Amino acid sequence: MLHHTRDIEKASWRPFFDSISSRIQGEGVDISLSSVEGTVRQSRLWQLHGVSYDPHDDAFIVSCRQQEHVISAPQSIRVEEEGPRIASIEVSKRDGEREIIRFISPVPLSAS
Repeated sequence: MLHHTRDIEKASWRPFFDSISSRIQGEGVDISLSSVEGTVRQSRLWQLHGVSYDPHDDAFIVSCRQQEHVISAPQSIRVEEEGPRIASIEVSKRDGEREIIRFISPVPLSAS
């Protein structure tokens, strides 16, 4: 399947993630952190409730059943698509770190 990566413009973050959030409930997700030193931490979060961007707090939020993962002051957000599905979301931060939210199974970009 064709892979494509695209940047999401900051003005579109909230509506874009609001539009896909309901379709990703219950999906499994891995979150990895890449620092400028090259180290990677990874955690597996299950039963995803949704992803969102809060412009008031300037935070990207990954909500799961028992916890939230908050990425403060994101600088850019890219999505990796596999055809009509999202395979991962990459959030770059000011300090050079990147967090990658990888879906266990790619999720649809739009309602079928």
